[in-house]
Amino acid sequence: MVLADYNDKNYDYTRYWDGRDYENASEYIALKSLLPSDYDESKKVIDVGGGFGRLLPIFKQRFGSIYIFDYSKKLLETAEENASKLGLKINTVNGDVNEISSLVSERFDFVTMIRVSHHLDDLEKVILQIKKILNKDGVFILEVANKIHFKSLISNIVKGNFGYFKKDSVSVATKDVTFLNHHPKRVEEILKKCGFKIEKKLSVSNFRHQFFKKYIPIKILLFLEKNMQKIGACVYFGPSIFYKVVNEE
Repeated sequence: MVLADYNDKNYDYTRYWDGRDYENASEYIALKSLLPSDYDESKKVIDVGGGFGRLLPIFKQRFGSIYIFDYSKKLLETAEENASKLGLKINTVNGDVNEISSLVSERFDFVTMIRVSHHLDDLEKVILQIKKILNKDGVFILEVANKIHFKSLISNIVKGNFGYFKKDSVSVATKDVTFLNHHPKRVEEILKKCGFKIEKKLSVSNFRHQFFKKYIPIKILLFLEKNMQKIGACVYFGPSIFYKVVNEE
């Protein structure tokens, strides 16, 4: 696995989100649907690959104890600064997600892992690591880059590339880094094999095309997005699939 260097002083990952208000808001919509709606001071959450703390505003409204795990010390420093601006005290842990269970001594009620799976060429190994830090009946929110989203589906059917629909992951990297789209059916097999029960799934960023973002007001796009997430999940429509799964063991 070759990761993008988020520690590079010349690369500001926060700038990645410039012009991606729709995608960011779409993920907020999904998480608000998958996470508890009420604040519970006793509940602990860890955001795996949480970077600069993009999701802190959501966690602040729901959890009394917040951890962020990331391999980038630079991003974790930014997360602490962002938490301070929100009046939050958070815990940060630096390390490799493939070894997270040996680096985190706590067990959690909720684990989130958003925009991380595309960097993982052994997703099952990491999911088993996540399981070790999750309480029994704890909830794991996993986002995966969807190999068979609608645009990809149509494109490969037109090309006659029917081998594309096998359950293996496919690299869509444009640089010398790991960036994998995963087949959701394979992801679901892995989750069940690892002892997780799938409670809910959502199709996210369903209207991510530049045409929609340019010509349709964002309020309308987000209204459509909110109503599409559950329906789209039935056919794996969008480029991201969010899973809410429960640790049964």
